[in-house]
Amino acid sequence: MTSLDLVYNPVSGSFSETHLAALDRALSDEGFSVTLMPTTAESARPTGRAQIVCVHGGDGTLRDVVRTMGEQAGDTPLCIAPSGTINLVARELEYPRKPADFARKIAAAWKRGEESWVRAPLYRLGDMPIVSCLSIGPDSHAVARVSGSLKKRIGRYAYVVAMMQQMRDWPRQPMQVRGTTTGGEAFTDQAEAVIVSNAALYAGPFRLSPEAALHADSVELITVGEGTRLRIMALSFAAMVGLPVERFAKARVRSCKRVEFDRCVTPVQVDGDHMPDCAYAIAPSGLSLRYVV
Repeated sequence: MTSLDLVYNPVSGSFSETHLAALDRALSDEGFSVTLMPTTAESARPTGRAQIVCVHGGDGTLRDVVRTMGEQAGDTPLCIAPSGTINLVARELEYPRKPADFARKIAAAWKRGEESWVRAPLYRLGDMPIVSCLSIGPDSHAVARVSGSLKKRIGRYAYVVAMMQQMRDWPRQPMQVRGTTTGGEAFTDQAEAVIVSNAALYAGPFRLSPEAALHADSVELITVGEGTRLRIMALSFAAMVGLPVERFAKARVRSCKRVEFDRCVTPVQVDGDHMPDCAYAIAPSGLSLRYVV
């Protein structure tokens, strides 16, 4: 039997013991030997012996698992059984939520072999993995305001509440952003809002750059020079209706191999969570995650 660690987050946005039990049964019925591994406040650690690590949670849980795996993160293939508040990676890879459908998809992909899987070059902010996205500016300030208890009750709408609260005390903190594009061009920007996408989607089913994708060996850097209320609202509207953010919100979009900041960036949002850590650069880790799809 194929051994599988099912790492689950018991406090994620839509976690259900009933759903976890159904997922365990469905994977077992497809021939997997399942070991249940709950996350804790300190870690999201697989056993280290499984042939597949399945993450039952959102992007934040996936990031924590990848961070715990460290330099071995590329050794064991991953899959994601969606359960978090926002599941950008799972959405891009089209993992179904229904346990039976999910288990069938993973069993079929495992049988086909890794030639059909998605390889995702991993980028980091300092030593923090970025599995889907990062932001600095009004968006990250709003994420820092999100109430954990409210997030548990109303899911992604807790971010909407936090942004509405943020409207009264709007942060504008200019920073200098410099880096290197995939074409080798060096650049320097002044920006009051920064978004970095390491996956196709952002904040749900929205695309900020047509070049963003998990399999791309780059990150998409979106910078907004003047992070006013109106400009950020324009950026959000453009993303929701599929308009080019460069033209509609006067943002700049670049495909980058490295991004650096002129100062400690804080607060920073990584994969939907507020990160108090201070770091100055986004760069390739030299690892690639392998998603079983």
